[in-house]
Amino acid sequence: MKLLALACSITLLFGCGNKKLVGDGTGQQLKTKKIEAVGTLGQFPEESTPITIEKAKIEGNELVLDVSYGGGCQEHEFKLIGSEMISKSLPPIRAIKLVHIGNNDMCKALIMQTLKFDISAFAYKQEKGSEITLRLDGVKEPLKYVFQ
Repeated sequence: MKLLALACSITLLFGCGNKKLVGDGTGQQLKTKKIEAVGTLGQFPEESTPITIEKAKIEGNELVLDVSYGGGCQEHEFKLIGSEMISKSLPPIRAIKLVHIGNNDMCKALIMQTLKFDISAFAYKQEKGSEITLRLDGVKEPLKYVFQ
C-alpha cells in the first residue's frame, strides 16, 4: 500500500510540474492565424530576431512564408523589406529580407506560423507581366515574381 501511495505521489509531483503549451504534443505551439502585411522598400536593419523560413512561395502579388521561431510569451512583429537597388540583369534581381522583431520574448516554445506579404512594391514595373527575381535572405532558391 505504501508503494502505491509513493508511486501516485511521484506521478502527481512530476505531472503537475510539466506545463504544456497548446500544440500538437511535440512541444511546438502551432499558430493558425495568418499575418498579412505589405512589403516595403528600404534599408535592411542590422538586427533581426532569429527565424527559420520553412517554405516560401509566390501566389499572385503575395509572398506566402511558413516560418518557425522560438517564443510564446510576447507578440512578435514581422516586416518584409526589399532593397531599393536592383541588378541590371534579365530578369532583374532584387534582394529582400524578412525582419523578425521578437520583443525580448524569452519563452522557448517552437512557434510555427504562416505570413502573407503583398509584394507589389517589389515589382520591376507596376505593369502586368513585369518579371523580377527575388532573392530572399534565408532561402536558397530565388523566387520568380511576375506582377499581376
